[in-house]
Amino acid sequence: MSITEGSSSRDYGIKRSSIEDQQHIPNVAIFLKRTALEFLQILFNTRPPGSFHYDQDDTKSDILIADVHSVDTKAVGVRPAIIAVRGPLNWQDVGIGSIEHRDQTTGDYTINGLIIGSLALSCISREGLEAEQIGHLVFNSFKMFRPVLQKYGFFQIKSLNIGAETLVEQEGSDDRTTVVPIYLTATIQDRWSMEDVASKQLKQLVIDHVFKAK
Repeated sequence: MSITEGSSSRDYGIKRSSIEDQQHIPNVAIFLKRTALEFLQILFNTRPPGSFHYDQDDTKSDILIADVHSVDTKAVGVRPAIIAVRGPLNWQDVGIGSIEHRDQTTGDYTINGLIIGSLALSCISREGLEAEQIGHLVFNSFKMFRPVLQKYGFFQIKSLNIGAETLVEQEGSDDRTTVVPIYLTATIQDRWSMEDVASKQLKQLVIDHVFKAK
């Protein structure tokens, strides 16, 4: 069965790629979080040392920018951080135009739709004012650089929200951190092509399953 997602010879849509190495990312869930983190790491890398400067070398970095699953909780207490958590993804049919191409000779067709994804970026610091400042920078960065992100595969940034400052206290510890959340919702183009042979194989599988079930 042959189904090609987002990178076939008939794909004329927006190519989803990473910012650092330009590699195609077919998985929308990975694309959304990875691209957002790369974007922030590149921006904060341009800031001078001592002013939320980001460096891949932890010994030189003023701030931690990472996925929630790769974060050492002790590191968050030492310096400010931006932690990404992906929310749900929803597929949206674009209507009548969802089948945008059908080859009459082979029966192959290409389907076009949109995936709506959400991302939460927690701006964390031991100081409330510092967390607010980081949140302000993140919020404005996605707002101002929206056209740049669209070149890498973001179809549209539908909404951008900055949440209220929240104080977090760890049980059994005197450590207190402040979190300012940024919520981003984006649409990402999702296109794939299916060859007629795949459709026929799928149909045969359904028929076999129905008759065997009886």
